[in-house]
Amino acid sequence: MTLTKLDLSYADHLQQLVRCATVSNADVQKVNWQEFKKQQDLLQAFYPAVFRKMQIEHVGQAGLQLYLKGTKDEKKPLLLMAHQDVVETGDTAQWKFPPFSGVLLDDCVCGRGTTDCKHLLLAELEAVEALLQEGWRPEYDLYLSFGYSEEVYLENDVDGAEKLARNLEQKGVRLGLVIDEGGSVVPEGKFLAARMGLAEKSPVNYEIYQNSPGGHSSKPGKGTALGAVAKAIVAIETHPFPYRLTPLAKAQLQATAPLKEGKVAEYYADPEKYWDAICDLGQQDPELDALLHTTIAFTMASASKQPNVLPSRAAAQMSVRVLQGDTVASCMEYFKQFLPEGVKIRHVSGKDPLPASDPNSRGVKLAESILKEQYGANLQAVPFLMLGGTDSHYYKRIADNVMLFSGYKKDARWGQAHQVNEKIPADAIAPSVRFFKTFLKRY
Repeated sequence: MTLTKLDLSYADHLQQLVRCATVSNADVQKVNWQEFKKQQDLLQAFYPAVFRKMQIEHVGQAGLQLYLKGTKDEKKPLLLMAHQDVVETGDTAQWKFPPFSGVLLDDCVCGRGTTDCKHLLLAELEAVEALLQEGWRPEYDLYLSFGYSEEVYLENDVDGAEKLARNLEQKGVRLGLVIDEGGSVVPEGKFLAARMGLAEKSPVNYEIYQNSPGGHSSKPGKGTALGAVAKAIVAIETHPFPYRLTPLAKAQLQATAPLKEGKVAEYYADPEKYWDAICDLGQQDPELDALLHTTIAFTMASASKQPNVLPSRAAAQMSVRVLQGDTVASCMEYFKQFLPEGVKIRHVSGKDPLPASDPNSRGVKLAESILKEQYGANLQAVPFLMLGGTDSHYYKRIADNVMLFSGYKKDARWGQAHQVNEKIPADAIAPSVRFFKTFLKRY
């Protein structure tokens, strides 16, 4: 496909943003904040109307929050968000191009952050800039909010997005809708599926452990602390949380039904009627399995550092993705029933899951109608549960609804987020900008 002048303009902006190595770190002292400043200087140069007409606040080390007063007060405010930071590059020897080169290769913008999520940062700002240049002014209050630590768990500071959300909360702002990274438009057979995230499972970490006197491995007695923890791991893994059909899971399955074939389409169309069949499918499909219950994954373990020394402390950490309806406390109580005598459990991090947004809310329906206009009648809107996490959860307490959707259409040319050789087709940018321009005008 031949790139248009507009495609090349968007691509050039994204290339320059990618050349800013805005890598976040759990330790804020180890972040190169000059790279964030360099990127924000570029944003001001690329989007002069945005930075001239909107009120600007700098929050935390690198947070940007922009505000435009609407002409009327009938509608609740809209907030568009994205994060400025990116993950580490990993082994650079595996990359086909320098990770922060932003090179245009095979009509794709290449480099770290192109798909997570400088493409969204770009699309939102390009849309607002274009509208402001045309003299547009929203009837509603508009906020743009860009965090800087989405990719890490900060060890020595409050998360940037939490600071940004608190800044609005302290002003008494109540948002009608927040749009953040998440779903996209993807080919599904003869259909296009517009996957719109309306909730997130909550990432919660627990540790099971046992303390003991230790000693020499030649005298283990009736077992070790590590053995006891291993028994606990087996007991918990063999007792997964039971499947449940949440309202969002039901909506997701029913919306996905037209994309399926045969009996599976029939099951998805009426998951309550065919619940046993859905459960059987969940045993074979990890993604469906994760939709239907709180999941458990043991990911880390520690014990003695020498083979001939009995561990004085053995521990294992599990990553639990908590589904709406369960809580940090209820999961803890569930796990306790499977612990052998002497093995204890503690909550390490994470909070209760937040309620799902409404699949029938005005914002979701507006997005669906715009996408059908843009891509045709074969587009199927699919509300879905995000299995990962985004910065948007900090805003949920001050927002009626959150929609996790980038406006982008994905295909096989994309390089995946967090992987080597991350890239995005240059011709994919304009349709996302078009989506956001239309959404902003009609909201």
